[in-house]
Amino acid sequence: MRHKMLFIIVIIFFLQLLFYNSSIYEKSSPIFYKSSDKYWAHRVLDPQTANKLSAKFNGIELDVFFESEKSLFDVRHHGPYGGKSLIDYLSNIRNDNMFFWVDLKNLNLSNVSSVINRLNLITKENFLKEKMIIESKDIELLYQLKESGYKISYWLPSFHFLHSIFQVYEIRDNLEYYAPDAISCSYHYVDFYSRKFPNYNIHCWTNGLNFNDDIHKIEKISKIENVRIVLVD
Repeated sequence: MRHKMLFIIVIIFFLQLLFYNSSIYEKSSPIFYKSSDKYWAHRVLDPQTANKLSAKFNGIELDVFFESEKSLFDVRHHGPYGGKSLIDYLSNIRNDNMFFWVDLKNLNLSNVSSVINRLNLITKENFLKEKMIIESKDIELLYQLKESGYKISYWLPSFHFLHSIFQVYEIRDNLEYYAPDAISCSYHYVDFYSRKFPNYNIHCWTNGLNFNDDIHKIEKISKIENVRIVLVD
């Protein structure tokens, strides 16, 4: 009985290892950001800091909440309304070549039309559409932004020993149907997703790693071929 149990465990381990290392989707998507300099600044919530960092980084990531009653994007990572509108933020950026990763925290069915209308107003008279990528968890709603001409990044869940076996096939189907410009995840899961989707653009963040102290770990991530953007602190 004990030998049988051990045999089953070995088989399960082997199958899991095979699953982890095998790809399930070989297609690619057009590259949003093509520079070999993959490092962007993470969570830059004021334009003054963004302007300082523009000397070192080609792009920045910022978090926004859409405030339906005020019909504007508030730049903040969490907490109550802060009064820093996205349109004011962008108008104070002095570097015209800066790229933006906008993490839209509260995209939902009730606000998606207003979100698109507000984005259209913000990008109406400039080239921001070409330099901005919008990230959210809801790929169906993100697709509405894509249909309106915006670049989109599909936020992927954490790797889980059991759940990912099923989730990854749902993700594959979403990539096939909605064709986001990139998939995004924590650096912890880049190894997994780069194996499952070896040709798809991956954007990742490195929360918990310090750009100076952990540069070797960050460099290792950035050397993965289909990793296009690495957010650093």
